[in-house]
Amino acid sequence: MNQLIPPLQNGAQTVFFQVATEWCFLRTPSDYITAGPPIPCVIFCHGNSGYVRDGDYRVSAKDTLDDEGKSIFIRTLIDSGIAVAGSHAKGSAWGTPDSVFSYVALFHTLLKDANLDSRRMGMLGGGLGASALWGATAGPLLGRVQAVALQQAALNFESVIREQKFKADLLNAWGLPEDADDDLAVSTLAHSDPLQRIRKLVTEKGADAPDLLPEVGFFHGDQDENLLYAANPVAMAEVLEACGAKYLLKTYKGIGHATYEHGQPVADDVKSFFLHAFAKV
Repeated sequence: MNQLIPPLQNGAQTVFFQVATEWCFLRTPSDYITAGPPIPCVIFCHGNSGYVRDGDYRVSAKDTLDDEGKSIFIRTLIDSGIAVAGSHAKGSAWGTPDSVFSYVALFHTLLKDANLDSRRMGMLGGGLGASALWGATAGPLLGRVQAVALQQAALNFESVIREQKFKADLLNAWGLPEDADDDLAVSTLAHSDPLQRIRKLVTEKGADAPDLLPEVGFFHGDQDENLLYAANPVAMAEVLEACGAKYLLKTYKGIGHATYEHGQPVADDVKSFFLHAFAKV
């Protein structure tokens, strides 16, 4: 049986609980109160090898740790007055339906059981976690997420498949043969490819698309050797630009797939993006 969020107190705290059979966490800032004005929240969609367990979590295989053994990106948001939550969401799942369901279920549980502002809900996707983020934001949560940040994010399954570097990981996650023909794999996953999903949504929704899509922040190194800069953030930014959606493309010159390792400066950029987006509500 799923656990409810444990009883919360005023102030900073970290609690662990289960939603949709997956372990989740919620960290609140020092000014959190259980009654009164609700505060904003960001749901973190972890990257490769990230996890949430009972009493522990990690944002990715290469997270930058603060003095509490937790990611500096999460701590920086909390220090700015934003609550942060996360789900294990089936591990390194590349946005499979069960991982998307986990984040959507967490979203609804947070708004039901914690004093959080439904108008200021955000999501932060690191690496492959971005695929689950878009599965939720462009699917069941369409129109309900105010802002999303995408950090060195996997946004283009076709690029992943054709570049070959993580093709096997992606196809294994989706239950497909890792040696599948590239064209067949691309066409099979087209409906779940974040870039193709947004293109289709923009086509279907037309003039309504900018109001339904969240404000988007891209945080990506232009020398990313794992998730290519032009094929991922630039390609999706072009789709958003064409439909008039709000976005920020923050490019780190000369940086590869290493924004986590750059720690506080990148964390501050992510924090500033969310604070600016939430201030518009």
